[in-house]
Amino acid sequence: MTESNIDDALPSDTEGREWIMNGLKKSGERLEEYLEKNQVQDPEKVRFEPDQNSDRDPKVKKIDKRAVEDGYLSGKWELFVCPDKVDEVWMKIKELISEYKIWGGQVTTDWIREKRDLEEHTIRVYTPNYLDEADVLRVGNLLKKRCDIEKEICYKPDIYNVLQVYSDEGEDIKLPEEIRYRI
Repeated sequence: MTESNIDDALPSDTEGREWIMNGLKKSGERLEEYLEKNQVQDPEKVRFEPDQNSDRDPKVKKIDKRAVEDGYLSGKWELFVCPDKVDEVWMKIKELISEYKIWGGQVTTDWIREKRDLEEHTIRVYTPNYLDEADVLRVGNLLKKRCDIEKEICYKPDIYNVLQVYSDEGEDIKLPEEIRYRI
């Protein structure tokens, strides 16, 4: 991993920043190695198959088709961690990123958590292809195991935000919830 891609800061000791990122600044450079090491389908080579996941809601299929057409297949696990555990969890995630077991992640700092009067930190752990369910679930299970997370974690494709599937603007593709996977 290149030096500019590593941020040694911890959520508890960062002033004036909202997020700390690892693996994301040069995510394209990391992608090929991540895909190879984890046997993940390259998002650029994904083709939409209309009969794929035939049990899925038609709105979900419509969103998946659009994600494939636009080449926007990334997504993220979101974890909510209390301040007294966030540095420990973030260190474990950084280690997984350096080992290429996770593509990239980001965490809120104490500074922004306190400024917004939030009880917990948000950690987002990204995968490059949300349609590769095996990889998404592998990462989620790895997070729970290695970071000692007992409560449920949820995964959301980034295309859901882009298409505003939860707002009035996205009414034609509005879904009952924003979660694609949960474990």
